[in-house]
Amino acid sequence: MTNARLLIGIILGSIILSSMIASSQLGIAFVDSEPDEDEQSELIWPLILVVYLLVVIRYFVANEGRKYTVSAFSSSVIIATVAGGIYDHQVGGWFWNDDWVMADALLASIEPIIFLFFLNEFVGIPLRMRGGTGNSEKSHPTSLVRIGLIASFPLVVMTPPFAFGLIILFPTLAIFFVSYWASTDTPLSLKGN
Repeated sequence: MTNARLLIGIILGSIILSSMIASSQLGIAFVDSEPDEDEQSELIWPLILVVYLLVVIRYFVANEGRKYTVSAFSSSVIIATVAGGIYDHQVGGWFWNDDWVMADALLASIEPIIFLFFLNEFVGIPLRMRGGTGNSEKSHPTSLVRIGLIASFPLVVMTPPFAFGLIILFPTLAIFFVSYWASTDTPLSLKGN
């Protein structure tokens, strides 16, 4: 699979998975009104999330500008968790407070990432004006930050109320670093004496 197809898959996967997670959290779709104990439909989006994260990790490892994509990916999930925590602190906990609303918590965790995305785009405007169409290049920092922000959106949507996005971020980064080191280190058997 080429990097362009992989990138389109990440973008489409991020949009579809984010909408599935948000709608299941808000109870709009994918929610069974009378759940059965033996029904496996609740495992659909977690399995899709695992496959999506493995594809994202593969792209991050293969991408030359991984420092931009991985840092944007990580920082957006961390900022979303902080924003969700601020909402919890201002309104009160979700467990004991009737004023806590899932839609508002979801919006509180998504808004900073949308702000980061637009800030990145506005930073890219002077860079494009100065250097031609630099933002369209694959290795340009603003486009790589854009990819990281878009890729992190499912974890951002997953953040309220339990900070699942941050909990999933740590093993994802661990798998990325292990995969990266495994792809760059020369095996001991190939090293000379």
